[in-house]
Amino acid sequence: MKKLTIIKNGYVQNPDCPKIKANIVIHGNKIIDTSASCEFEFAKNFDVIEYIDAKELTISPGLIDQHIHGGYGIDFNTAKADDLVYLTKELAKHGITSLVATVMTDSEENIKQQIKEISEAMKNQLAGSARIIGIHLEGPFLNPDFKGIHPDNHILEPNIKNFKKFENENIKIVSYAPELDKNLEFTKYLVQKNIIPSAGHSKATHEELKTAINEGLKQVTHLFNAMPQLHHRNPGIVGETLTNDKIYAEIIADNEHLHPIILDLILRTKPKSKIIFISDSLPLNYSTEDHIIFGGQKIYRINDQAVNENGTFAGSLSFLDENLRKNIEKINFSDFLMYSSLNPAKNLGLKTKGFIDKDFDADLVLWDENFQVKQTIIGGLIAY
Repeated sequence: MKKLTIIKNGYVQNPDCPKIKANIVIHGNKIIDTSASCEFEFAKNFDVIEYIDAKELTISPGLIDQHIHGGYGIDFNTAKADDLVYLTKELAKHGITSLVATVMTDSEENIKQQIKEISEAMKNQLAGSARIIGIHLEGPFLNPDFKGIHPDNHILEPNIKNFKKFENENIKIVSYAPELDKNLEFTKYLVQKNIIPSAGHSKATHEELKTAINEGLKQVTHLFNAMPQLHHRNPGIVGETLTNDKIYAEIIADNEHLHPIILDLILRTKPKSKIIFISDSLPLNYSTEDHIIFGGQKIYRINDQAVNENGTFAGSLSFLDENLRKNIEKINFSDFLMYSSLNPAKNLGLKTKGFIDKDFDADLVLWDENFQVKQTIIGGLIAY
């Protein structure tokens, strides 16, 4: 039985584009047409036509979170494959249609196990849930001086031999300290394997970062966090990232990790096409507990911050949709979609995500006038 789904009476908002009134036609998991007209001649070739009335809501491409540690009590460092079914259903409520499961520094044994669990979950993903599209290793190849909450007893030197302990086809991003990468052999290896090299938890000088960029380093992990701060005589990672248009900058726009003025500085300095919003969401986010064990230590919820006993930030307590609402007075919606959908799609090589157009994936979010998620469609199916 051939089925067609038509979303009508909605306004399509694509990244960096004006909002337009249009209908969206879906067959299977793909968009096959977008048009302001309600006359679809090809519809007569289908047995069933389902109409979804958008009721004047705004329709955007689905959000893509390439740096997320968990939520709703589920931790990518401890979760079993079955646990991830629950999490991916919940994430759809926040407009997240694709994500890169992020594993932090841990014992070699546990990192291997979690890569296995996440890979198993990727093989058996439920239709109509947020899709896990890969793994982001945030560690263990970090600089101990900027480890944040990462356990230093599990930190390894960034080299090919150490990486081969974990190597897996589902690893899409590796955050590491490029200044510790001898002759940048590790960077070159990641590029060769089509894995995104990301400078994170690092104290590379701006010269070291620029050299790594020239060898293929593609992005910086949560800019301004877990790195030396900008100095007028030592620009470091921050200065090089802000002024080098070759690389993407991951940004935690929760107004906790970055002061709003610093966020404004980034948005004024970096090209729109090189900014990626991430949640860096922790398992504590939307958990019923007031603290969790994360990275082998207690992480507490204090106001809107997640911190350890020393007050060190562990990650965030908000998802991408919430960060939009926190910043909507200074970030217009079409730019937000650049940062949270199109740019991560391009960064990850996802050629059919991040935009609403013919032949793109039917990953869509319907928003009300207050930018609350009212409906999420993933792979052509209603997920929320």
